[in-house]
Amino acid sequence: MFAPSPLSIDEIKRIDATGLPSIDRHHLRLLAHCLSCFKSISRGSTIGTLPKEQDRLKWIFSQPSLINDREFAFLFLDQLASAGLQLEKLADEYQISPLELTLDELIAASLRTNQS
Repeated sequence: MFAPSPLSIDEIKRIDATGLPSIDRHHLRLLAHCLSCFKSISRGSTIGTLPKEQDRLKWIFSQPSLINDREFAFLFLDQLASAGLQLEKLADEYQISPLELTLDELIAASLRTNQS
């Protein structure tokens, strides 16, 4: 049995309603998913820096669906690192901390990038 998505149905619908090409919506969902995971790792904090790799790994292996899938767990850790860099860059653009980012900012940035 899989754990529920960190994104709500409403958040997924908001992403799907952006009118972005499917690949851009997919990327946006991945970033939003990772941001939600970072907030969860940070115990729901909505301000501050992203959690360190050691905290990410500890959190990953605390997830029941990942305990027995080490290969995927390490791929996910790499994905979090990649998303983290993108989220930190975006937070710099908004002049806020990465955990302050919201889905609204992720959507706005995706729409700007797509229009360029």
